[in-house]
Amino acid sequence: MQVSEAVAKFLESPNRTNVLATADAKGKVNVAAFGSPMLVEGDKIRMMLGDNRTYDNLSQNPSAALFITLHGKTGMGMEGCRLYLNVMEMADDGPEFDAVHGEIKKRIGDAASMLKHLIKMEVVETRPILDFGQGV
Repeated sequence: MQVSEAVAKFLESPNRTNVLATADAKGKVNVAAFGSPMLVEGDKIRMMLGDNRTYDNLSQNPSAALFITLHGKTGMGMEGCRLYLNVMEMADDGPEFDAVHGEIKKRIGDAASMLKHLIKMEVVETRPILDFGQGV
């Protein structure tokens, strides 16, 4: 599903907060903040992960939800979207891995060494952060 221009703008904002929710094979939920989600090919999210609970969960259960917010002056004034995702690819090496890892290393320096896995997920549904039927 091609994402809207509004969703693309949220993902491009330098002031966004990204929170990814995953669950393991038994349904135990995890939620974590990430700085690396990027929109690619108009309908996919690409991000890097370390050896962590999120990676373990996505290895067991390919479904996830990404919560992207831009903070407003009040809680109800925030903007953003929810993306429902499904893992397509996981890679621990290769040209795309090296390119993405290199870009992140430019931004965060040696802290990028903890990033071991490149994940690509398709967007299967989008919703506004506060859904009053307005779409996103």
